[in-house]
Amino acid sequence: MDLLHPIKLKNFTIPCNIMAAPLAGYTSLATRNAYRSNGSHTHQSYLCFAEMVSAEGLYYSFDKSAALLATNEADKPLGIQIFGATKDKIERAFEKIKDYPFDVIDLNCGCSIKKVLKSFSGAYLLKSPDEIYRILSYLVSATDKPVTLKIRAGYNREHINYLEVLSAAESAGAQMITLHPRTCMQLFTGKADWAMIADMKSHAHIPVIGNGDLFSADDAAAMMTQTGCDGVMLARGLIDDPFMMEQVRCRFTGEEYIEPTLDERVAAMLSHLRGFIDEFGELPGLREFRKFTKGYLKGLPDIAKLRYALNFAETYNEFKHLIDEFICSVG
Repeated sequence: MDLLHPIKLKNFTIPCNIMAAPLAGYTSLATRNAYRSNGSHTHQSYLCFAEMVSAEGLYYSFDKSAALLATNEADKPLGIQIFGATKDKIERAFEKIKDYPFDVIDLNCGCSIKKVLKSFSGAYLLKSPDEIYRILSYLVSATDKPVTLKIRAGYNREHINYLEVLSAAESAGAQMITLHPRTCMQLFTGKADWAMIADMKSHAHIPVIGNGDLFSADDAAAMMTQTGCDGVMLARGLIDDPFMMEQVRCRFTGEEYIEPTLDERVAAMLSHLRGFIDEFGELPGLREFRKFTKGYLKGLPDIAKLRYALNFAETYNEFKHLIDEFICSVG
């Protein structure tokens, strides 16, 4: 069974139903392009989302917040995600970025970190489907690009209302919805209840994307077959394995997945690092990149000392020298 297919929205077709989630501190331009290109000959088809951006940040410190939306010609298709407490706050922020070169605009109703909840944004909005409706209605009227949203199942176990939010979203004109089937209060504890995704799909008139506990290609295929969802959005699994999009693509098409060699893993890692240096500068880029080394080196022998040493590299050449020494040592 071929699980790979495009997703047709009213005025845009997402070429592939495997997507990379917006992850604060992770899905910068360099990372989006790395995820697309790590092994796949179809990398241009993956929809990758930029880091979520604050409506308040765009309004009060535009340059700093807008930097999260940096892009280039290779960064396609591109989704951006905004979070804010009210329709008015979203409106005044979106007016500043509505002409940016993105393909999809997503409303965040799923982030559960304290800082976002204290601003009455993210998953806090699940308490008010009416406000979600107002925000989405505005966005639909403000752009001809697809408006989508990402949600959790509800604010807490006593207020699981994903179907009510789905109805509000469809009424407002949203063209796609992504469900992480945990509540806001659960954070990442327990197990994602994929049955909620199946339930949403059975009620939805727009594409439903599944998210939550996708750590392998088999997980992604199981979610598709068990829930009937239209696509998958990868998040923490991509941090653990930067080659995961290719693995999922092969699993969906039935192709054999060929594990990258050590040389290929290192080449991909260095390419990703160069993207960070281009984006942030050499030393800041190296520092920002450190959290990705684990994923590239995962499963290789005796990497604890290497990872520790890489944390102190201050130039690209120093980083590469450490890697070259490691390759020689493992033969």
